Amino acid sequence: MLKGIDLTVSKGEYLLLCGGSGSGKSTLGYLLNGLIPHFFGGKLEGRVLVLNRDTKDLSVAALFPTVGLVFQNTDAQLFNSTVENEIAFGLESLGLQGQEIDARIGRTAADVGIEHLLKRSPNSLSGGEKRLAAIASVICQAPPILVLDEPLAHLDWLGAKRVRRILCRLHDRGVTVVVIEQRVKTLLEDVTRCVIMDRGALRFDGSPAASESVLREQHLVPRYPVRPAPRSGMPDDSEKETLLEVKNVCYEIGRKPILHHVSLKVRTGEILAIVGPNGAGKTTLVRQFNGLLHPHKGEVCFMGEKIGRAGPSRVAGRIGISFQNPNDQFFKTSVSDELRIGLKFSRNEPEHKFRELCDLFHLHELLDRSPYRLSEGQKKRVSVASILAMGPGLLVLDEPTVGQDGRFLEALAFRLLYLSKKGVTIVVVTHDLEFAWAVSEKWAVIHNGRLSAVGEPGDLMENSSFIRPEVHHFMGLDENGAGAGQTGGHGS
Repeated sequence: MLKGIDLTVSKGEYLLLCGGSGSGKSTLGYLLNGLIPHFFGGKLEGRVLVLNRDTKDLSVAALFPTVGLVFQNTDAQLFNSTVENEIAFGLESLGLQGQEIDARIGRTAADVGIEHLLKRSPNSLSGGEKRLAAIASVICQAPPILVLDEPLAHLDWLGAKRVRRILCRLHDRGVTVVVIEQRVKTLLEDVTRCVIMDRGALRFDGSPAASESVLREQHLVPRYPVRPAPRSGMPDDSEKETLLEVKNVCYEIGRKPILHHVSLKVRTGEILAIVGPNGAGKTTLVRQFNGLLHPHKGEVCFMGEKIGRAGPSRVAGRIGISFQNPNDQFFKTSVSDELRIGLKFSRNEPEHKFRELCDLFHLHELLDRSPYRLSEGQKKRVSVASILAMGPGLLVLDEPTVGQDGRFLEALAFRLLYLSKKGVTIVVVTHDLEFAWAVSEKWAVIHNGRLSAVGEPGDLMENSSFIRPEVHHFMGLDENGAGAGQTGGHGS
């Protein structure tokens, strides 16, 4: 996993650790708080010193007040009954008094923007809300060393901006901050040092400015294809066949409304991006598409037929959904078996399709491994591949870019555009607006459980109150809306 790592992080540094999926970034992060060697298996050679103390001689509990770690998988970190209790748990472990605990909870929740979530169960939160809760539960303890694994994953543009601001403020106060992240472009503006890993080894260690050429060379900053201009004579939406229709759907959890009278048409052959803030109801909406969830009011129709309450088994092979959390999707003990289950639904030659998916998603070296034992980025690749293996007519991808390096994002964008040309209808739920811009010419904006707008991305960014023009900078777009990373070539 790691090969001859020699790395010194000085007090007060703000370090960005990046690299391709499976390059060893998270493994290196686990060294810093003692999870390796005290929790995870394997063989550790060499020494890891934290404040001049060898982690082999310290327990994870002993390192707890010194090194705060935000996990890549928030479900592995959140376990209390409410968000408030989640934040309080670490503070109680430090032996703080009740008045100080209450003050820190209020202050941290306000900083992170989750005051309205304090009484909620973490299990009821969206992926982005879970991320913010996990970050709050760690930074409230004020550790002198803070390690965050993919802190921007699942966050909308406003949440990402807020987290960046918090990390910069902590760094200004002298906290040593190590961020492991795939969304590197905006963080390069904040950090003081960049370290790039490749296949378990250090590839680059230097200034953020000097790292940019290496990041481009390694495709850690994606270079998306230029979207083709609309061709004259092409049918407009009114002339395209409706494949799936959501009619006046309402949904609630525990009497809390999640979706409010949502109506939406997905047309044959289009790529529709569903965007919107964290907790807006995007995942809840797409889980209605194949019967994973059932609306309390309204209905969902696929090819003119009601989905009804028969559940996803009735439309398996026709509607494929790749979950936001891939751990919820796996049920086989090897990657190979996970893919072959999907191939049973495919009408194409199974072995040819199997090899094609392995090539596209770089899975050959993972086939004999358990999907549960992969990195989060590798898990996501397997989950998307297993759904594509089914050859669905409607492909739904919930946050497919999370934890992925730029090379995979490029390949996925090209693949989706290719499938669309072949007649596959695709829905992408994402906070990655640059990816949405690259693959889709139509966006649906969900806000507070309502469909607030549907239209072309450029129009929505100019006119929607929820996708503002300042998002251009966050996306890396120029003032004309062209992606700085779009080159028109694959570049691989």
